[in-house]
Amino acid sequence: MSERAWIVAVVLAFAWVAPAPADDATGITGRGLYMRNCAPCHGDEGRGDGVNASLFVSTPRNLRDGFLGAYSNDDLTRRILDGKQLELALDIAALKRHASEVGVIEAHLRRLPSLDWIVVEHGWSVYAERCAACHGPFGRPTGDLPKGVRAPRDLASEDFKKSVDDASLLQAVRHGRKGMPALVPRLSTDEAERVAAFVRVLGPGFEMYSNFCGQCHGDDGIGIGNFDGSVGAPAVSFDKEYFATVDPLRLRDSVWHMLNREKPTMPHFRGQLSEADARRIVDHLRTWSAPK
Repeated sequence: MSERAWIVAVVLAFAWVAPAPADDATGITGRGLYMRNCAPCHGDEGRGDGVNASLFVSTPRNLRDGFLGAYSNDDLTRRILDGKQLELALDIAALKRHASEVGVIEAHLRRLPSLDWIVVEHGWSVYAERCAACHGPFGRPTGDLPKGVRAPRDLASEDFKKSVDDASLLQAVRHGRKGMPALVPRLSTDEAERVAAFVRVLGPGFEMYSNFCGQCHGDDGIGIGNFDGSVGAPAVSFDKEYFATVDPLRLRDSVWHMLNREKPTMPHFRGQLSEADARRIVDHLRTWSAPK
């Protein structure tokens, strides 16, 4: 095999992630639900090493260290939806380092009312399952790549998003492009359009909002997040009416309010996920082999 053919084979093997079958109308699999809702803290393989793990003084639980064997599927489903609110001490210094640019969060907040969140949300779930392994959960490539594999493009880069029109982005999502192999199996046109819409949302503002604000205010800004109701007053909704009345200086000041919270709680997903969704996540967890 030539060196070029070997590199192509490695790239294809690394990029291919066969989706598990879905059993609902949304087409979102248990793995996709896990990758979006759980992996940012618990890690892609459940070892407590997710991209957000460093934000907590106590490392998120390693789900492979005897945890899954201690509970039945029904128990795990209940814990995902309604589990005991476990206090997690956020590392305030880490939060301040990560959220140093309030302006980018504000810019993201102001575009929330204009987003078709049903489309973006579904695209996010497909992206988490099919694209994040190479491009990272927020579009910035993370992790080590096989030798000879070109580093994936930074999808969160404003320069990249300005350089590609919608037609070219859709083409890349479905068929690949130079240096990027196509996904196998190929995404449907509808899936690709939704992923492309999600890619347009990616950026530092989206990442920081998701990490620091979305757990209370909801990813779509309507005030139904995983922490909402567990850390004080109900969250506001970032809709058009809100931005028509809020003072810009007050908005920027309010962005920092989460940094003053001393005891936020581990998120649970009643209201965010259905029981069927939670069971699909449990089914995905059960596919993991026991650690050696």
